[in-house]
Amino acid sequence: MFCLSFSAFAKTNNLHLIDSAPNGFAIYRASQPDAKDMKRFCDLGITEMMVLSGSADDNEIRYQAICPTLKVVYNVRQSTKIPLKTSFLNDFDAWVASSQAAGKKIAFRCECGCHRTGRLAAYYEMKYQGASQATALRNMKKIGKWMLLFPRLKPQVRSLNDFLKDEDCGEKRKYCVIKDS
Repeated sequence: MFCLSFSAFAKTNNLHLIDSAPNGFAIYRASQPDAKDMKRFCDLGITEMMVLSGSADDNEIRYQAICPTLKVVYNVRQSTKIPLKTSFLNDFDAWVASSQAAGKKIAFRCECGCHRTGRLAAYYEMKYQGASQATALRNMKKIGKWMLLFPRLKPQVRSLNDFLKDEDCGEKRKYCVIKDS
């Protein structure tokens, strides 16, 4: 019950453009959509969505008639307690690369668009935009809500930075990227 209340309270229409390119590519971070949000996704031309909360059936699929061109490409409930896996990061990178090449507009989301989404947005900013770890953490905190309740995300982002630099993880093992591929 608290989780649903927190999610609804924290959401507040959390849609943000992360990056775009002249060929039409754009990547957004978002929160759990309602019917109005789905129309906005369609109006923006977003054609693919990665759902980090595993709730596409209740949202994207439920409102598919409003935005029939939106395809869910990933729908797994991730946890902020578990660091990202290399296989997921490899799949995400392949999705981004093909979307950039094709000039697609894509998005990823969780429930409030804050924590799981913030962690992945930080990864994107560090890898694709050359943002420093400090900048990525600042952006995650700025856009995220109730970050104080998710202290494990900062060391996970620092671990992602080590991973991107191909360095040993400087954090406690429980925060390090999980090497599974």
